[in-house]
Amino acid sequence: MPPLRLDHVTLSTARMDETVAFYGDILGMRPGYRPPLESNGVKVDGAWLYAEGGDYPMLHIINRKPEEGATGAFNHFALRGTGLLAFLDHLRARAIEFKAAPVADTADSQVHFFDPNGVKVEMIFAERVDPSLLT
Repeated sequence: MPPLRLDHVTLSTARMDETVAFYGDILGMRPGYRPPLESNGVKVDGAWLYAEGGDYPMLHIINRKPEEGATGAFNHFALRGTGLLAFLDHLRARAIEFKAAPVADTADSQVHFFDPNGVKVEMIFAERVDPSLLT
């Protein structure tokens, strides 16, 4: 029984409102239904973020200070999108620093940037453009 796909990514943050707003503004993700959750009998405050027009919570945000070393070897998470050049303009308009590049031997381009918690986010686009447009 191999895994079928990545189900969701969970981020812990002490900057709940800022983090939810960031993903809403930058990626168009919106808070939606989240069941009441507990851990060891204690309510866990948080939000589930859904892609615009989507019905699945891709990003789970937990309102608590991240535990020291809890990320271990975690490096980044990646999402696939459309509209590469419009997305780059969107980041520029919000003064979000990014690195963009074509992915070798594919028709894809990738964009890396950081959220307010220092988590690296990658967006992958099935688009190739002149590399001079990626800066």
